[in-house]
Amino acid sequence: KSWEVVADNLGFADALCSDAEGNLYFSDMKAHAVYRINASDGTRTEIAREAVSGLKPGADGLLYGCQGAQKRVISIDATTGAVNVVASGVAPNDLVVTDDGFLLITETKAEQVTRINIKTGEVTPVDTGITRPNGIALSNDGGTLAVSDSGGEFAWMFRLNPGATLDAKMPSMTLRLPIDYEGEFQFNEPPPYLTASRGDGMAVDAKGRYYITSALGVQVFDPTGRPCGVLPKVDVEQPLTSCTLAGPNHSTLYIAHGTTIYGRKLTVE
Repeated sequence: KSWEVVADNLGFADALCSDAEGNLYFSDMKAHAVYRINASDGTRTEIAREAVSGLKPGADGLLYGCQGAQKRVISIDATTGAVNVVASGVAPNDLVVTDDGFLLITETKAEQVTRINIKTGEVTPVDTGITRPNGIALSNDGGTLAVSDSGGEFAWMFRLNPGATLDAKMPSMTLRLPIDYEGEFQFNEPPPYLTASRGDGMAVDAKGRYYITSALGVQVFDPTGRPCGVLPKVDVEQPLTSCTLAGPNHSTLYIAHGTTIYGRKLTVE
């Protein structure tokens, strides 16, 4: 189906994620609030007075959020609204939660992926060298980590080992780049392209496809990293930051698109 408005007149939407029931969570960065949209009836509830750029549920029932400006990662109890600091002294952009109790965060300016032990708060860099690591996602079996590069043309894949260590780093998903309209155009030649895809938030559906927000729209890849196509931006004037699969059967793709959140039902199976 086509895109439908789910929430509008927001300050700046980001940090989309969903829980096992398909409830949708997001942050309005300018309102400094985190909300839940119920999967069954669409009602919206404020669950915390915090602004986060990345948000993911953990197996312990808590939500974990990134607060780069405050240089910390927090946990949020979606039932009580209680907020606790998990780690400080980091500059997180986005994150995932591993099955064995670790957070992996992207620190964009530091050009690194960082591991956080949820129980102890211990912080350890586990990868460096991606130009601007931004979005991050786990495969359904938890064995592969994907990281988008907003400053380059690839999303990278890693093998995720016990203890949240990484190896087998590969540039596995090649993102389409925006045309450089100020560049030099040649007759019968491809147009000049910008070097930064602005690859951002990532999601994985039930069949293992990857969805990556970018300057052009949501770019879709099969489980091996081959491109499947691009869902263009709804509004070319608005930024496109994060995405997630939520709703009944997690079959609706939601995007945070500036001041608006849109949903689009997919045929996932």
